[in-house]
Amino acid sequence: MGSIVSYAMKSAGAKFLALFLISTMVLSSIAYFTGGREDEGVEESLVTENQTIDFLDVGGRLVNEPFSSIHDALRMTPEGVEMAVYVDIEAISETPAGPFIRSQLQMEGLGIDILDSLYGANTTHMYFATFEESNDSFLLMTTFEPKIVRFNFISRQYGNYKVLQRMDTGHSNVLGSPTIFGPQKNVLAALDLIEGVNTNMSYARYETVLLEAPHAEYQRVTDNITFADQFYIGMTPGDNSTLVRTTIYLKPEPKVVEKIESLGANSTERGFDEYNITRTNDLMVVSIRSTPINVISETYQ
Repeated sequence: MGSIVSYAMKSAGAKFLALFLISTMVLSSIAYFTGGREDEGVEESLVTENQTIDFLDVGGRLVNEPFSSIHDALRMTPEGVEMAVYVDIEAISETPAGPFIRSQLQMEGLGIDILDSLYGANTTHMYFATFEESNDSFLLMTTFEPKIVRFNFISRQYGNYKVLQRMDTGHSNVLGSPTIFGPQKNVLAALDLIEGVNTNMSYARYETVLLEAPHAEYQRVTDNITFADQFYIGMTPGDNSTLVRTTIYLKPEPKVVEKIESLGANSTERGFDEYNITRTNDLMVVSIRSTPINVISETYQ
């Protein structure tokens, strides 16, 4: 298939990278907050070189939500997502597909080194989503070790949480598991979902597809494609050093269905151990298993 990002999503990571590198926000802009639940207390913290602050010392409630799948992350994400990707970085590092997935993230501008440098820590899980409303609207959630803060920030109370406005990127952080990063509007909207103030989550948009998606260390979903209304791809290790890939299509184009069925017809001859195609109502679910190179190279459209 050439690249798992070839379906019109290569710009997603580039947006994040560009935003991360923009660090010339003036302090007055950084200190500005909007939102219905914020309190007035503002605190500034300057972290000197080689100094760190433990999560617990920042104050406020820490995010403590399930974060083991794209399903979990989308339940914390405000509505309007057009693409989302979730990666269990810790787990994929031990799999045959690990180097490939890491290189794909690097190509997108979401390299592990970039994520690590955001917090000066080792990223273990990541989730990144882009929104249809604008080219620079995104949300990043990560877990990392050690749980420390190495950046300068201005903190402000929002409900029970401390929202940290970063001086290096101009974007907002809320600490915890996961730690949430992005434009202030999106970060506050995520907190509103977590606290039940708002229930309009992006999971609802993709629920039909995600209900058919098994657990996987790499997961991506989008409706910013032309060959189906929605598309999901997940990859996880299989038996005997194989790789399992699940692709799910909502209302796929007839030519895509024909292509996939033709590939399935001679899959055994091409070295695939499994090539299961299931069609129910508007959904087509395809699960394949083979060597990592076979699975990674197999087209999905």
